[in-house]
Amino acid sequence: MSTGTTVAWRSICRDHAAARGGFTLIEALVAMALLLAFVSVLGPHLFYARRIADKLDGRIAAQTLLRAILDAPVDRMALAKGPRDGETAGLRWTVTAEPMFVDGMVPQEGSLMQTVVDKSKEKPNEPPAKRRSWIAYRVSAKVSCGPGQVVSAETLRLGPRDEE
Repeated sequence: MSTGTTVAWRSICRDHAAARGGFTLIEALVAMALLLAFVSVLGPHLFYARRIADKLDGRIAAQTLLRAILDAPVDRMALAKGPRDGETAGLRWTVTAEPMFVDGMVPQEGSLMQTVVDKSKEKPNEPPAKRRSWIAYRVSAKVSCGPGQVVSAETLRLGPRDEE
């Protein structure tokens, strides 16, 4: 055995191990191709999710405005005057009120219960006070937060009859 062979063999092994430490060009290209395939498949879904998130912000703002409109104190005289509309923070809103005729729940004029209640309130030598007549209104509110995006809700409110 010669002295140079062992040393040469060790240097070949070391260089061979160092050469196997990185990626080959083919391995890097395959990894890039797989990455691009995943991005091309998932990309449209990520953009779609982003669009949904952007629309969600507008929808939440519209629902908040709608709730504020319906919870605000109502000018009962304005209920019979027709629809109201406007714009707040870039959101268009409309409020309409329609009378609801629920005569079955109102006591009839001259009914026994009505007569007893009216006579107990009357004072001598005083003309009978005119009772205020109320009616239920169906109040509908709509808020538009973008093209084709409308949030709506409705509630009931009491207001005076149109004759007053």
